[in-house]
Amino acid sequence: MKYLSMMFTVIFCAVLLVALAGAGNTTAVKDSSGRSELNVTLINIGPVGGYGWAYEGRVGASKMVQKLPYVKFSEIDNVDAPNAPRILRECAKDGSKLIFCHSYDFMNAIKEVASEYPDITFMWGGGTEKLAKNAGSYYGKMYEGMYLAGIVAGNMTKTDKIAFAAALPSSQVIITINAFARGVASSNPKAKVYVEWIGNWYDPEKERAVALSLIHKGCDIITHASASDATGQTADEMGTYFISAGSESGRFSPRVYLTGVNWDLEPIMTDIVESVHNGTWNSQPGQEWGYGLAKGGVKLAPFSNLVPGDVRSLVNKKEEEIMQKKLVVFPGMSDDEMKKMYYLEGNVVGELPKL
Repeated sequence: MKYLSMMFTVIFCAVLLVALAGAGNTTAVKDSSGRSELNVTLINIGPVGGYGWAYEGRVGASKMVQKLPYVKFSEIDNVDAPNAPRILRECAKDGSKLIFCHSYDFMNAIKEVASEYPDITFMWGGGTEKLAKNAGSYYGKMYEGMYLAGIVAGNMTKTDKIAFAAALPSSQVIITINAFARGVASSNPKAKVYVEWIGNWYDPEKERAVALSLIHKGCDIITHASASDATGQTADEMGTYFISAGSESGRFSPRVYLTGVNWDLEPIMTDIVESVHNGTWNSQPGQEWGYGLAKGGVKLAPFSNLVPGDVRSLVNKKEEEIMQKKLVVFPGMSDDEMKKMYYLEGNVVGELPKL
């Protein structure tokens, strides 16, 4: 009987220890320094489908969460710019300590709300300036990859007319257009890049109309800066070579897909979250994170079989030169100067909307 009593005591203590350990895991997750979990929120301006800036934000955040166990993550989609201030305030009241405002169009909302919550960090996706003391910006240097894509287009066009369907004239889009045009010019000085504006980040119907307009003008290769896959689908229907931008989308245009330039936002998001968590966010110059090919923020998609071997070799060589800083797309220009760019290269046919 005494033996059974002792056994019961041992078992009870073991169960109690397990229960206490389990109870400890229901509290805030602690890192090695004993700091509690970090509440992180991602807000998107439109629907998150299987392609584009919002989609890549979700993918990047998901990978970041897998790497950082102390993160408590939430996501809010379909937040339009007029309602963004209300959503940001709700996120703050719900305990968010870091908010990825994943659209250029959230600029005014951040300006309005950030000063009300000085203990919360606001990150402006695609941002171009410092909006508040507790606000920073992040972006992938898409222009580096688009320069390489321009080399592909310049080498493969037969009509010397290359199309670019652009959503809106944001700083990053203008830089991307000009980098693509520079890549084209480096490989084919005779070719022109034709630009038309969609007027919205996500408007598949209008984007299709713009793509058709450019194709009917004789463009035999088309790329884009937008949040839908309409350009690729239209290119496939019309038999026009397609270069994707933002997400790999060869599955939408298998007959005409050449290559693409993809965002990979996981490295940027991971570094930002860790800087907030460990208290080093303010030490980042300008609280700005812009990652290109070398840091993995942007990646060139695999070539399709349509791209000749000599073109692939040339592009791979130039990619390595960019990563080693032997080739600079906009020599003599700082990141801040590029953000103020409001002109189009000489080989671009089209106009920027008047400011």
